[in-house]
Amino acid sequence: MCGLVGIVQDCAPSGGLAEEAAQGRALRRMAATLRHRGPDGEGFFTATGSRRRIFLGHLRLAIFDPSLAARQPMTDASGRYTLIFNGAIYNYLELLAELGLPGGRSDTAALLAAWAAWGPGCLGRCNGMFAFALWDAREQALYLGRDRFGEKPLYYSTALSPSPAGGPSRLVFASEIKALLASGLVAARPDPQALAEFLATRDIDHYPERTLFQGIAQVPPGCYLHLAATATAPQLLRYYQLAPPEPGARRPFDDSLVQEARALLADAVRLRLRGDAALGGSLSGGLDSSLVTALAVGAAPAYRIFVSEFRDARERGDESAWAEQMLASLPVPAEAVVRSRPQVSDFAADLETVLYHQEAPFGDTSVCAHFALMRAVAASGVRVLLSGQGGDEVFGGYGSYYYALLGWLLRQGRAAALAREVRARLALGADRPLRLGLGAAYHALPPRLRRRAYAQRVRAEFPLSPAGERLWRSAPPRFLAALPALCQGPAARWPRFDAYLMDSVARYALPHILRHDDRNSMAFGVESRAPYLDHRLLELMLRTDPQARIGAGYTKRLLRAVAKDLLPEPVRLRVDKRGFFSPQRDWLLGCRELVLDHLSLPPPELRELCNLPALQRTMADFYASGDAQLGATVWAGLVTSIWLTRTVPRLGQ
Repeated sequence: MCGLVGIVQDCAPSGGLAEEAAQGRALRRMAATLRHRGPDGEGFFTATGSRRRIFLGHLRLAIFDPSLAARQPMTDASGRYTLIFNGAIYNYLELLAELGLPGGRSDTAALLAAWAAWGPGCLGRCNGMFAFALWDAREQALYLGRDRFGEKPLYYSTALSPSPAGGPSRLVFASEIKALLASGLVAARPDPQALAEFLATRDIDHYPERTLFQGIAQVPPGCYLHLAATATAPQLLRYYQLAPPEPGARRPFDDSLVQEARALLADAVRLRLRGDAALGGSLSGGLDSSLVTALAVGAAPAYRIFVSEFRDARERGDESAWAEQMLASLPVPAEAVVRSRPQVSDFAADLETVLYHQEAPFGDTSVCAHFALMRAVAASGVRVLLSGQGGDEVFGGYGSYYYALLGWLLRQGRAAALAREVRARLALGADRPLRLGLGAAYHALPPRLRRRAYAQRVRAEFPLSPAGERLWRSAPPRFLAALPALCQGPAARWPRFDAYLMDSVARYALPHILRHDDRNSMAFGVESRAPYLDHRLLELMLRTDPQARIGAGYTKRLLRAVAKDLLPEPVRLRVDKRGFFSPQRDWLLGCRELVLDHLSLPPPELRELCNLPALQRTMADFYASGDAQLGATVWAGLVTSIWLTRTVPRLGQ
């Protein structure tokens, strides 16, 4: 994990050394904002080509090979390629062996050698999370790339040239938006449409390129930008897509599938335990983190475990009792367990700092609880943390996935299979008949009607103004008829069930989870790794029958089978699915003055988008009743107000 910054500037007819010095100062301002991502060193590189000047900066977090031999920017022996890299290539030893090179090198060196040997085709050979910038001095070309699922961020902004030739006179890129803004070359201009959509959905991450700021884009997951020597604009190229399931070739639920999935997950954990730093993992007590913990403890005896506790919260949802049950089953000493217990005072003190690192409002206060957990991780000296992120998306852990399965069976006319699944689900006490019926019917609707039903539901959650309503209605629909770009077309070849799960991976669940995880961990110089996002696991799932992944009453049916004999049975078979918990209602009730300060007279941008009298009535009703659902609306207004009044000005300084 590291921080990347860069500027590509067209050579001006005049300006010369003065212009170069100005860009160098801008680059160092950018780097200064990212020291939390790379506390172990910094490096800079400048090159002047026939048409452009290249400025690269790197902030280093030393995980693989902490020696100076792994410092960046790194240039290969030929002098042709210069690389700055953020993330981890877990299979770097295997890549080095394949290239016939000695193993005592960093993953950055492995990627550089792989690019020299195979060009952009090397990205498909990498098992990891990454963002990078690579300068090819011979071709006078720049490449900006990102990992398959977007675990590592990479933002950029272009400024169009006023010259008749057109094209970008400047391309600025960085690991975080604050670095782009610190350059002085990019303005902090919030996007009203994206902001209206956040208020309506509490989500901003389902567009692979878009951000909450006008003029700032992301390199999409599984893609790279190529800025050729004579190009008038960077070209976006995709190197990774998932193929649709082959009809009639789905693997059923059986012992061989369970054993293959277990072996792949164990190998994913093994690879993510590599590095030259202290190791640990987060444990919530849910299936995903518990299974990763069990596998990691068996492979890394010095592994430390981090648990969030909210035992005193009046709001139900604390999972620490499940985590304690899991800990009791593991051969770990008491001193290897660290507990994070954030209180309402911590929440109030941290909120502006969390927003500064997140750079955007977020959907609930669990992000603040996660921030406190990362602080505890850093204080312990652990620098590499394994998490259960991605388990729900890859193996099918959300309750809505069960409804998607029922809708898929309903559309296929498989009445007997549908009835068996409904009976099994009800027998576990995991759902109510009405919810199952409505969920199945919703997922059986044609796409257009499903989008309309979704829009109607989320629209009722926040009181938008007529202007906000127009912006929300004009935004591209969250559930699109077309597949995510991560999926190879045509759409007709993708079964509805698999297409819905891929939406979760590429649009409406995983992207915002990964953004929150990256910013919070990197705020403290901690590298967070997600074994469930090993691409081999998702590819296996897409070759598997849907009822092998979700069925017999259970979400994550296959993963539960993988976990047999590794977890306590109550943990393995629990059906009360919860996200990472925080006592949002309690925290908001304890911060009444802060909420009143912001929502009594919100900033103009928020007043333009919301029905202020309705929002203030909701606020009053929340403090009169303590209703958690009303609290969700209050939270959306509060976090947006703080972001507009405090975060955006701070980011733009």
